[in-house]
Amino acid sequence: MQPEWAQVEAVEVRERPGPAVWHLTRGNSEVWLLGLAGALPRDLDWNKQYLSELLDGARAILMPPKADIALTDIAWFLIRHGGELSLPRGQSLEDGLPEDLRARFIAARDRVGGDAGDYRTDIPIRAAMRLQQDLREKQDFSFREPRSTIENLAYRKRIKNDPVTRFQAMDAIREVLTLTPQQQRACLAQAVEDVNWAIGHADRAARAWAVGDIRTVKANYSEWRLGTCIMAAVQKFSDIDGRNVSEYVAAIDAALDKPGKTIVVINMGSLLRKNGVLERLTARHIQIEAPAE
Repeated sequence: MQPEWAQVEAVEVRERPGPAVWHLTRGNSEVWLLGLAGALPRDLDWNKQYLSELLDGARAILMPPKADIALTDIAWFLIRHGGELSLPRGQSLEDGLPEDLRARFIAARDRVGGDAGDYRTDIPIRAAMRLQQDLREKQDFSFREPRSTIENLAYRKRIKNDPVTRFQAMDAIREVLTLTPQQQRACLAQAVEDVNWAIGHADRAARAWAVGDIRTVKANYSEWRLGTCIMAAVQKFSDIDGRNVSEYVAAIDAALDKPGKTIVVINMGSLLRKNGVLERLTARHIQIEAPAE
């Protein structure tokens, strides 16, 4: 879902081509916000030196929120509840979908090269997640970039980097299994829209991000509709999202009370949408220099 972008007045600064950053200052403290627009194409030759220079002299880097859950916990959960992700014997996913959604789902599945047999007995929410997995395999994107580059630079420069917050996710994951068939079908419909949007826009958003073209990023960036659907249906996920934005604002405000430079890495949606991080910081009368659009 494309965010409703906030209208934030700020001083425009122009730099040589590189990812867009927002510069916040208070006294002898400064915070640089680096917005992310999703995964990057593997063939994208972007200006890593620009980022390296930005990190020089930083006392800390705050990364996006991280789920406080181990892969072993996820594996245990799937082993124990795997049967709940499949339909009862004799039922099939496509037979249980309304005609319009069935046609759109099949078209999206075919666009990402999904195997119909893999989906055949999925409950709708599992099919929605599988669509995202197949989309990732279809697109030649690196889903670790640019975060991997940021983390490697931080390690080489001996800059401490931690997630802005950690959150418990297992209870929310369990609650996903309680969604009604109607709720699941609604989320599958959103996942279909995610696929169609990403195939047409994700590459443009990433390449615009690499050169700081915020106008084009906004025109092509979308937060995952599936995630929005799940958050609307699962209260625990909704709570997590709301807390994450508040945690960012609090962490940035606290960093501006400490001497030196802090780098904050944040998704464009959380940063720029209505009632997002930048709009809330503006309400606190923090001085902001923004990239040109």
